[in-house]
Amino acid sequence: MVNNEQAIKEAAYYIWQNAGCPSGQDEYFWSMAVEQISKKCNKTSCCKKASSSTKKSSSAKKTSSKKSK
Repeated sequence: MVNNEQAIKEAAYYIWQNAGCPSGQDEYFWSMAVEQISKKCNKTSCCKKASSSTKKSSSAKKTSSKKSK
């Protein structure tokens, strides 16, 4: 998330500037930036590999916890 955090900051700032720099909407612009970065990340293979390995490990945890009960 650290690398993405800088990208989100930059995207949020750019979106805020393009909207005319309104005050009091920082959470809105942050969420717009998160969505934008997430979409970009989902299109790149490195992020897909990371998310698929995370899904595999969480599935393995679920399976092992069922067996131990």
